[in-house]
Amino acid sequence: MNLSRRDLMSEASIMGLLAAMAPELKAAQAEASKTSGDDAPHDSFNFWNGFFDGMDPAKGQMAVSRGPADQLPDPAVQTQYLQYQTDKKTLRYATEIGKEELLDHPGDVAVGLKLSQYRPAVGTAGPNNSAAQLRLDTTQVTPFKNLLSPLAWSSIASIVTDKSGFVSLDRLGLKTTTATQGMNKILLTNGTGRMAVNISRAPQESKFVKVLNVIMQGLKTAAPLVTLPAISIPALTAFTQAMSYWEDRTKFIMAGNLMPAVATQPALADPSRGNPYLGLVSGDYLMVAQQHADELAKELPNLDLVQGYLVRKDADQNIPLEKRAAAAIPDVTYFSMRVSVSPVGSDDSAAATKTS
Repeated sequence: MNLSRRDLMSEASIMGLLAAMAPELKAAQAEASKTSGDDAPHDSFNFWNGFFDGMDPAKGQMAVSRGPADQLPDPAVQTQYLQYQTDKKTLRYATEIGKEELLDHPGDVAVGLKLSQYRPAVGTAGPNNSAAQLRLDTTQVTPFKNLLSPLAWSSIASIVTDKSGFVSLDRLGLKTTTATQGMNKILLTNGTGRMAVNISRAPQESKFVKVLNVIMQGLKTAAPLVTLPAISIPALTAFTQAMSYWEDRTKFIMAGNLMPAVATQPALADPSRGNPYLGLVSGDYLMVAQQHADELAKELPNLDLVQGYLVRKDADQNIPLEKRAAAAIPDVTYFSMRVSVSPVGSDDSAAATKTS
């Protein structure tokens, strides 16, 4: 797995783009300061501005990272992660993945992330609630030998459901220019990192979509998304703080801080990894909000995950997949992604640190 010079130098592009947007950012700051607490159901600005707290080793803060529930805008929407066991055709929480299931590899791993489907609950896809922002963040915990800060990857998409209430995320082209088979490839040093999924919805008059369009033009991106591959955590922090100014009156559908994620047995054995942790194995993952966890748990024995959609096991197979998915747990919002995990050899690790 190679990191190109273009990937690593994208940090300069992002910072340059933020500088170009400075006048708009200043105006947004002024407007944000006038917004009362009553107008903002959740304090997304404070949430995003502290999102990477404790992730910059240069500041000596690695030991004071935010916990899973620290500064969440609403505990009821805390993101829960489940993993689908193909052989058993069952879903279980990713925190239940055991040591023997993880890669037995002493070094770095390459993790592929492909976002699949987003299915909002019935009644949340009306004309005022159709647009949502989905963000997936992954960070390293330890940096490359020749870098001062761990690298981070972030994908941000503006998603709009169709008339059936679905959106297929893979149709957005949510991938980097260097990705293969539609997957974001990230490198987790020593087999460990952190991951977070957040989905939010802002009023139609929110500036987020307009700002996203400006950024898309700056990054020469055609799809309604921004993908930032392999930039330093300080750079992504600056970008996130800038973006948070446009999230006025945002309502979170799912919200989660960066959680420890382990992909190898040695990483799991490391006492500094943090708790709780997400086990990363190849397969499909499903994310739901805490408020829907109990309802989903009751139905888990009756559900199957097919192409990223939850469907009932006893559903008529002749019915189109999306219609079967629409009838399954209609009151639960979820989204799915596919994960691949593979070892990175010493030669690949050395190549990954180069900017050729």
